[in-house]
Amino acid sequence: MGDEQAAKQIIDKNIMIELSNNFPNAVSDVDVPSPNRAVARIDSSNVKEIMQFLLDNGFDHLSCISGVDYPPDKMEVVYHVTSYSGPLVITLKASIPRDDPNIDSLCDIYWNANWYERETYELYGIIFNDCPYLKVLLLPEDMEGEWPLRKDYAGYPNPT
Repeated sequence: MGDEQAAKQIIDKNIMIELSNNFPNAVSDVDVPSPNRAVARIDSSNVKEIMQFLLDNGFDHLSCISGVDYPPDKMEVVYHVTSYSGPLVITLKASIPRDDPNIDSLCDIYWNANWYERETYELYGIIFNDCPYLKVLLLPEDMEGEWPLRKDYAGYPNPT
């Protein structure tokens, strides 16, 4: 491993320490299982501040937003953030209540968040507060409100 690559891995690991230090009450369960992966849980009420911090520190690519359904009372919003200049993928998981699944939109931080938020909304029913265009993206409009990836959906799991 070259000196430049070793230095980049140290910087990548340090970002998780900085994240924890800057948001001590909002970041927990930090893990860096490999040089290319880091994972943490975040408080859903701090998602915008945390993501702005990551953007300001070089994590300039929102790779994915997805949902996870944990009936009967919890859902998660999962974010994958990377840097165009480094190999680290940061996965952040924010728990939200299933009976009121909402979280702040990241559209004013990452330009591409709208697509991911729309997809997560239509498949799980997670509402992204202040998303400028929270409309169906993939499914027919008459399916809006059915949330087909929730585990209590009539067609889940699809046996085919």
